[in-house]
Amino acid sequence: MMKAIIFDCFGVLVQGSLEQFIDSHFAYDSKKIEQAHNLNDQCSLGLISYEDQIIGFAEMASLSVDATHQEMDNNPRNEQLLKFIRTQLKPKYKIGFLSNAGADWTSELFDKNDLSLFDDFVLSYDVKLAKPDVRIYKLSANKLNVDPRNCVFIDDIERYCIGARDAGMQTVKYKNFYQMKKDLESILEMGDSDK
Repeated sequence: MMKAIIFDCFGVLVQGSLEQFIDSHFAYDSKKIEQAHNLNDQCSLGLISYEDQIIGFAEMASLSVDATHQEMDNNPRNEQLLKFIRTQLKPKYKIGFLSNAGADWTSELFDKNDLSLFDDFVLSYDVKLAKPDVRIYKLSANKLNVDPRNCVFIDDIERYCIGARDAGMQTVKYKNFYQMKKDLESILEMGDSDK
């Protein structure tokens, strides 16, 4: 039986993501894609600052730092998803927040009502672990006081979903709200039928 649903931030709870930037600028350059992921991993673990990550991306994409900031910092809230969490999920499930982040952006991205939807927050820079390390998913489940097998993790990046599955969680790869809702409801219905 599913007891908790854990959401990624960038590309799920807010629009815009690293993968969109990579697709736009490095889609056909596997070396630059790997470099971008390495820069992001270093930032997520708190080894370099977000500004250093932006400077690195700007150099790789031959963009100005300002233009890179404009792309990377454009993160409007996914209002449709937040409403769904508020009205359909929060009354029945624990709700977790798990993000690879180089700093705590939560208060800049969300208002107090949005933040109150989450029972716990795990930010990679703070715990010195980053997705797809299985330990960060287990930590998130543990902080929610739920077995990983009773969690669904939602992320827009496949390798992060694989890490969650390796930790024992069910996963939904986020493409758009309607696809995510359908896939999640299917998992939740199967879990309820196991009662």
